[in-house]
Amino acid sequence: MFNSLSPFLVTLFLFLIPYIAFASSQYEFKVKIEFFNKKSVSGKFSFDSGYIKVNHEEEGVLYTENLNLSNVEFIHPVTWFPEVNKIENSKKISYNFYPTEYVVKLKDGKYLNVVGRVKEFEIFDFMTDYGKSKIYTYFVDYLVFDNLGNAKWKNLNTSDLNKSFKKPHPNVAYYIYFN
Repeated sequence: MFNSLSPFLVTLFLFLIPYIAFASSQYEFKVKIEFFNKKSVSGKFSFDSGYIKVNHEEEGVLYTENLNLSNVEFIHPVTWFPEVNKIENSKKISYNFYPTEYVVKLKDGKYLNVVGRVKEFEIFDFMTDYGKSKIYTYFVDYLVFDNLGNAKWKNLNTSDLNKSFKKPHPNVAYYIYFN
């Protein structure tokens, strides 16, 4: 009987190999997240790859690098840039504020000045003993207009309409420490 099942087991095993490899292709990292409001949580992040392609500027030269996440000590977004998300009406426009500049410290003490959007750093799958959640380094705000046509950011509570911002929404991940 074992001989008659043998081809079946071999076929089943060969069929499952891609699924076994896919299931184990997740890279998990223990992290501590500090939000802009100074609150913090600890847990794990999950990535599809152990490497993230980033652009970083050093001494005026732009470099592209496949960043090994195992070598990262922390990620710190420092500048956010608004992009139009949705025009709700003539007095309210929603914007996504995406990080466009990061400081990344590597475990060897080296710092990278990462520039441009890094989509893998904008939303993280976060896991703790309590369950799963999403952690964001970007936020949404609304450009609202009063009756005189003066514009103001609703959540940031400022009429400063600079194109880049150094202070995010309080609930945004501000430091991501890899343990």
